[in-house]
Amino acid sequence: MLVRSPASVALLEEGRGQMVAFRLDAAEATFERLEAVEAARPAARLHLAKIALWRAMILEQGDLYDRFFERSDALLDVLKETPDSPWRTHFRAETELHRAIIHAKKTQYTRAALALRQAYNHFEKNTEEHPTFYESTWGMGLCHATIGLVPKSFRWVVKLMGFRGTVQQGLDEMEISAERSLYYRDEAAAFFALTDQIVNESKRGGMAALEAVEARYPDSPVVNYILGFSLISQRRAAEAEQRLRRADRLLQQPGVFPMPYVDYALGQALFRQDKFESAARYFQRYVRTFPGEALMAQANLQAGLALELSGRRSEALPYYERVRVREDFDSDAAARREADARLEAPLSDRERTLLLGSNAFDSGRYEEAVRTLQPVFGDAGASEVERAEAAYRSGRAYQLLGAWHEALRHYGFAVTNPGDPLAKWGPWAQYYIGEVHEAQGDRVAARAAYEQALANDEPFAYNKALEQRAKAALDRL
Repeated sequence: MLVRSPASVALLEEGRGQMVAFRLDAAEATFERLEAVEAARPAARLHLAKIALWRAMILEQGDLYDRFFERSDALLDVLKETPDSPWRTHFRAETELHRAIIHAKKTQYTRAALALRQAYNHFEKNTEEHPTFYESTWGMGLCHATIGLVPKSFRWVVKLMGFRGTVQQGLDEMEISAERSLYYRDEAAAFFALTDQIVNESKRGGMAALEAVEARYPDSPVVNYILGFSLISQRRAAEAEQRLRRADRLLQQPGVFPMPYVDYALGQALFRQDKFESAARYFQRYVRTFPGEALMAQANLQAGLALELSGRRSEALPYYERVRVREDFDSDAAARREADARLEAPLSDRERTLLLGSNAFDSGRYEEAVRTLQPVFGDAGASEVERAEAAYRSGRAYQLLGAWHEALRHYGFAVTNPGDPLAKWGPWAQYYIGEVHEAQGDRVAARAAYEQALANDEPFAYNKALEQRAKAALDRL
């Protein structure tokens, strides 16, 4: 990283270790000392900008965004005087990538696209001119994966700016960097695992890469958080709770920067295990202490549901009322619809059953999920949308049990009888029909199912997420 003297290398490694331990104030002081060494100034300023990025991304405060851009501008200034090298190109690429992330966080999408274009150019230069410089390969992969996930409504921007890339191409590159880079192997592994998980259901083995990072840094709160978050998505709620509780304990140590998202994730892990009283406390703490807007709609809804399921409906109502929709966030819109339903009437017996069945599936208790959901699916008195949800969730459980025929039968019912055009049950069942066919080796049927899922232009719940998932699946095929 252009740092050569033994004393400077020691400072670099000390600061990086403090970042992993999430002692950001200490890390900042260490890199400010390193910044005084002229030859090490680019590396020092890169890490100072990255610390500012982490602070801004986590707490979403205007002054923290401003501080990030100050640090980022200082890095760009010193790079103008730095001799050309693969590291100089990489520093410029990563700087632009960080700026794109912050612009996107602030919903400044045009600025984000322009910064991503710059990052793409510099990463591409390094990967083409220095193909064994694997420090940049993860960044090129992240750019390619991001481009592959751009929604249909923004595809014209991709074409206009000359972007190209797919999710699977990006995963390939991030995996290579996780295996072969020196300084970026852990970040590359995290990006690889999270991308694989979010759009690829961890079919590329991203979890194994993330668990290897945790083995190297068992006392890092941020690594434990990322692993816990990922385990929730893997329907391993009990294991997620263990990692997240460890992250929570580590965050309580003096000098450790706060990570409010741990509260939300712990609430999720507990909720999925039907530990509603405990889940409510963590969701309430997140709502009470988090200064930003991320996940706030979902946290208010989940706090309300956890309280209602604990027999405390009167305490739940203010949380339902506080659910707000941010622009372009389909998960917020889905939370608002659910909150409206809960304000109108308490959970019925069938709705409680559906929720408990969902929890059983989401925590890996697939046979229990089927037993819980089937009475609603077979109840002629249930509403069409309730039966569609029961069919969809039963299909998911049967799919994970390897009962392909039953999975397809239940998905088919949800597709044919969705009950509510805004609900996710029909469109998402169509997507998972593709997954079943893919698992059976029928690529033609899988492709047809994914294309049919992608062809749905209706504004149903989580339609943007479905579009991303279906595009990634077609790319995978």
